[in-house]
Amino acid sequence: MGIRELFKNIQVPWGKEASVLGVDIGTSSIKIVQLRKEKERAILQTYGELAIGPYSKLKIGQATKVSEEVIVEALKDILKEANAKAKTVVVSIPLASSFITVINLPSSVEGDISEVIKIEARRYIPIPLSEVALDWWVIPDDKEKKIIQILLAAIHRDTINIYKNIISRAGLKAKAYEIECFSMIRSCLGRETSPVAVLDFGASTTKLAIIDYGIMKVTHSISHGSQELTLALSRSLNIDFSRAEEMKREIGLSDLPEHKEVVSILEPVLEYIFAEADRFIKDFQKKSNRSVGKLILSGGGSLLKGLIDFSVKKFTLEVEMADPFAKVEYPVFLSNTIKGVGVNFSIATGLALREL
Repeated sequence: MGIRELFKNIQVPWGKEASVLGVDIGTSSIKIVQLRKEKERAILQTYGELAIGPYSKLKIGQATKVSEEVIVEALKDILKEANAKAKTVVVSIPLASSFITVINLPSSVEGDISEVIKIEARRYIPIPLSEVALDWWVIPDDKEKKIIQILLAAIHRDTINIYKNIISRAGLKAKAYEIECFSMIRSCLGRETSPVAVLDFGASTTKLAIIDYGIMKVTHSISHGSQELTLALSRSLNIDFSRAEEMKREIGLSDLPEHKEVVSILEPVLEYIFAEADRFIKDFQKKSNRSVGKLILSGGGSLLKGLIDFSVKKFTLEVEMADPFAKVEYPVFLSNTIKGVGVNFSIATGLALREL
């Protein structure tokens, strides 16, 4: 398959309805999902993933920071390989390049809330508001309170301009830019009213978001991802990255005696990530007096064998794998394939669903 970790093109007749492309540019790969709306249904037309590592003479699965020129080249390549025809795209913005917080306002300001939010935002955002794209939402509450909670989100305009340039040079037209956590929530969650935690296990970082009453309340980024597992195997067993990546995927957290050594290397890395995530969840529960009852695993790293059982033991919560294509229609013969790789496309699918 060359530099492609995954590619699948679905031949679906083109209808009159406009198609939209979700573009998720990560640190180890670019993922795209193209959907078409037909009679209030989202139809999957094509999807694909392209590893970025080989463009920098690195291995598939390795996270890397590359130039805009390389991203443009890789994006053009995956569009061609996946036979993606849509020109209208929605693009993800990394959580690390964003700012999200919840602010409290007295209920008495509700009539003039927009101006008050701009004033309050200056207290939280360390740069001039003229340099950021600012958005906000009122968080609904089921109790009588004397405050209004506002979810505040900001992206530096320089970051947006970088993505605008990439998308334009790839011959596409951006309809919107969205912080990746919002896209992930759109594709992975249903109509839950009790608090739910979503853990996005990426290559270089692990992102955690807690959603309550359907609104994202808090986010947290952990500076370790699934690549750390591969590097730990590579160092401990003195093997190259590619072989370590294969062992991680093939063995994972196997309970077979012959795999004990591999598991003993992987577990400390997972312990670190999950311990930090657990502290964050418990801190939310303490501050909000709301109990998180479910954890949803997303991202390519969550495909690690045995991770659900490991997660249940560490969090003592109900744990399930994200199913971002649950809101999308696709051919039945693709069911097993989608089930095997779907979590890797949570963000890209959520981006495309935004405009349907």
